[in-house]
Formats: sequence, C-alpha cells, structure tokens
Amino acid sequence: MRAQLFIPCLVEDCQPETAEAVVEVLEHLDVEVRHPSGQTCCGQLAYKTGDLKNARRLAARYLEIFAAPDPVVCPSGSCVKMVHNYPGLFNPDEPEHKRAVELAARTFEFCDFISGLPATQRMGAHLRARACYHGSCQLQGLPGQDAPRELLRGVRGLDLVEAERPDRCCGFGGVFSLQFTSVSEALVEDKCREILALEPDFVVAAEPSCLMNIGGHLARLGKPLPALHVAQVLAAGLRKETPPWK
Repeated sequence: MRAQLFIPCLVEDCQPETAEAVVEVLEHLDVEVRHPSGQTCCGQLAYKTGDLKNARRLAARYLEIFAAPDPVVCPSGSCVKMVHNYPGLFNPDEPEHKRAVELAARTFEFCDFISGLPATQRMGAHLRARACYHGSCQLQGLPGQDAPRELLRGVRGLDLVEAERPDRCCGFGGVFSLQFTSVSEALVEDKCREILALEPDFVVAAEPSCLMNIGGHLARLGKPLPALHVAQVLAAGLRKETPPWK
C-alpha cells in the first residue's frame, strides 16, 4: 500500500530524526511512502489563537497538497487533531467542506496507522532498555490513542514504565505555555520529577511538542535524558541495536 507523509513544523525544524524513523518503520512494514512537496503549517497555531482566516487559508492549502486519495500519516497527534477539525472551518455548502471531511477520514496519527497493519504483528522489534512512556493529552479523543503503548509493549526486551500520572499534561499545550508560563513550568517540573524517579534510559512519547518540552526541561535541570518519539524506538528495535541517541 501507499501512504503520504505529513511532517509537522516541529519535526521538520527540530526533530528531523523522527521523520527519518517514521519512514524507516513504514517501509519495513511494506508501505510505499510519498512526501508531497510544498508542505506548510497545518494551521493549528492560528486556529488556537482565534485567527480563523489564516487557519482556513492553511487548511485550504493542505487540501490541495494532500489531494491524492492515499492515507495521510503524521507523527503528531495534535496536528492530526487539527486536520480532523478542518470541516468546521468551512460552511457545509462550500466545496472545501466535503473535501475536508474526506481528508480528515484518511488522516492518521502514525502509531494508530501502523497498529492496524497486518505486518505490525510480526514486526519483531527488539531493544534492551528502560523507557518511561508519556501519554500525551493531545492523543486523547483520537482513534487509537492507546496505540503507542501497545506498540511499545510489543518491543521485546523493552522495560516500559509510566510516571505516577502518565496522562497528565506536560505543560506545553502550544500557546498555553506562552499565555500561562508559570503554570506551564510547574506542570513540566512535576512531570520531570516523576520521570526521573523511575530512572529510565529515555523518555518516549508520540507527540513531538511534549518531547521538546520535557527534554528541554530535563536538560535545564542538568539531567538530560533522550526524549524519543515512538517511531525512533521502533526503528532502533528493528535494527536490534541501541544507537547513541541525540
């Protein structure tokens, strides 16, 4: 089968190794990957700040870029959730509305997408490490929100642990961290304290923004831990090696 890869801004600019791992895993699962050119922001920031005019403009561009009928796969639950909100940006009598509904139905978060592939059941990933999983609140409400946990549990040799409050927000929340800085910092401080208490080799999540926030705070504490996307862990498990994580 074929799939179109949607790379969010944070992955392209800050975590390109996540995109590389996504491609590696998809190709291992016999998925032919296309990366349509001209990709820009999905409009999430504009949408969350009430700038619906620019959110509509970016959504219309997304509809053009991903007009091909193949499924769209994205390693960010928050961006997928934004695409699922596209129909509400257009009036029902607008042609873009019908296209937005159709596109939302075939846009998947990476873990959710691969969890439904038959080849995933025999993936055979193996990685000896202790990982602390952070359940991003951005995945809540999306189909397959437990898919990251299930995929990680399928990696042989991986000791998967979770913080005391695994699904509690890390404090990022996009513009929330800018509007309510002190609350955001308190949340990530609590999150990192719970993570460090478990003494993991790395932190793993399915949301790039959470990884950037948690990883950054750990580094500021002087206790840096690799903050890895689920795709990076799966890719390492397929190679059956523990790479020198960035």
